[in-house]
Amino acid sequence: MKKILFSFLLLIAGITMSMGQNVVDFEELNLEPESHWNGSDESGSFSSGYLKLYNDYDASYASWQGFAYTNETDVATFSYTNYSAASGSGVNNSEKYAIAFIGSDWMNDYSPTPVMIKIDTENAPQSYNGMYISLSTYVSLYMDGTWEGSSYENEKFWLSLIVTAINSENLEEITKEFILADYRFEIEDGFRLSDWTYIDLTWADEKDSLIFVMASNDSGDYGINTPTYFCIDNFGTNAPSEIPDMIVEANETYNINTGQSIELPIYVKGGMQPYSFTWSSENGLNDYTAQIPTASPLQNTTYTVIITDAEGTEITKYITVNVNDVSIDNNIFENLQVYKNSSDELIISNSQIIDLVSVYDITGKLILEKNINNYSTKLSISNFPQGIYMVNVICGQNQITKKIMK
Repeated sequence: MKKILFSFLLLIAGITMSMGQNVVDFEELNLEPESHWNGSDESGSFSSGYLKLYNDYDASYASWQGFAYTNETDVATFSYTNYSAASGSGVNNSEKYAIAFIGSDWMNDYSPTPVMIKIDTENAPQSYNGMYISLSTYVSLYMDGTWEGSSYENEKFWLSLIVTAINSENLEEITKEFILADYRFEIEDGFRLSDWTYIDLTWADEKDSLIFVMASNDSGDYGINTPTYFCIDNFGTNAPSEIPDMIVEANETYNINTGQSIELPIYVKGGMQPYSFTWSSENGLNDYTAQIPTASPLQNTTYTVIITDAEGTEITKYITVNVNDVSIDNNIFENLQVYKNSSDELIISNSQIIDLVSVYDITGKLILEKNINNYSTKLSISNFPQGIYMVNVICGQNQITKKIMK
């Protein structure tokens, strides 16, 4: 009996150890109290569990990008030298966690420089399940307006983390977007992920590399203004038993005039990211999977959108765009000509200066757009598939839409 009990205890211990190895929590990494590792040893990476996290340290500037790890707890200091998560600890008050900094390509166009995690798939669990993400203290305080002019709430900014999972053998890849902060909407208060938030990673199963970049409308000539730091912890852990309810809001009705366009924003928070947006097939949208598509209907149209989170929770919203058939200044467009010639060229001419021409397909997707600033223009449409197209012509404050067939 004792032998059986001992064997059972060994089995339980083995299962517990195996479960523990499925979660990368960074706790085994060595650090002095209130300190961090940022790659100053120029090793180029660090490993924890089955993850290898890459780091690029520049000794000449004592600067770094990529991943670092930390146990710092400072939630008050607004500085890029503050390595603390906004909550001041890891998940469930754990001591250590990883922090990432996404630099910019200042030699070219200041676009974000991707950072990478490599996964040892032979030792990783069959499913990556998910992980926790959070803003750093520095970023959270920036959004709170600690730095003058940086308040996300006042400026209606947003920040997202874009993750691409890649199989390096066959180069298969899949990309998902995770919203870190969102203050774009008038209908609801904004939010930022200053607490550890669980996100789904099952979509990345069997991929061996994760590439991270960031995107934001808080941008200027030198790239993203928002400090591009984020924290991760407990990679590979199961979803918690309680997930916040997903909240979705949208205006039900919009009014536009003939020839005008309007954005249809969908506010969503809570649930489990990533979210997906599926719009019904009514004509006039430029993107049927976007959170904020642009609608350019030719008549009153009701759009249906289904918002789904990673748990499969679905919320449906209905948005009606009413198109007012207002009179157009006939003198502006009385000599307008819009037609296709035998050379598959779109000819547009008018007695008034044409400012902008936009061409949409029958679904409302923008196919071609060009600033004209002339009385006439000639646009090649030889590569357009056969079908019906809507040509929107803008002259000053007036616009008109014409239909052509190719």
